[in-house]
Amino acid sequence: MTEVTFRRMERGDLDQVAALEAANFSRPWLREDFEKTLDMQERIYIVGCMDGKVVAVAGLICSIPEAELMNVSVDDDYRRLGIAQGLLEKLFEEGAAAGVTDIVLEVRAGNTPAKSLYEKLGFKEEGIIRNCYTHPVEDGLVYWLRKDS
Repeated sequence: MTEVTFRRMERGDLDQVAALEAANFSRPWLREDFEKTLDMQERIYIVGCMDGKVVAVAGLICSIPEAELMNVSVDDDYRRLGIAQGLLEKLFEEGAAAGVTDIVLEVRAGNTPAKSLYEKLGFKEEGIIRNCYTHPVEDGLVYWLRKDS
């Protein structure tokens, strides 16, 4: 297996990104949703590529100095290889260069692997959104990564 590379999402990635999103989420973003982000200065999307394939994606919606983490997705065949952590580290580096200091996210309460990764990266659980998710209905947990904490 070759090494994973991380870079900004490009138009040529959109079909693979949309397919990855559809495979991982019950209410996925569509190709058009990702395409719109390419022209928005306040959006930063990073893809992870391996073996000529997009295997991961994540984005930030920036409202400097804060940002919201969005669309974190890794291909099933490439999980547990540290790709998500590398992807987020690259994304946060790009965000910091744009002036982001604090990042918020929401995650399904039952998504233990994601929660573990976010906590490893320094996020702290700070809230709950009851019945935030559908298909199936589940609470969402709000996590923050704050520069001063």
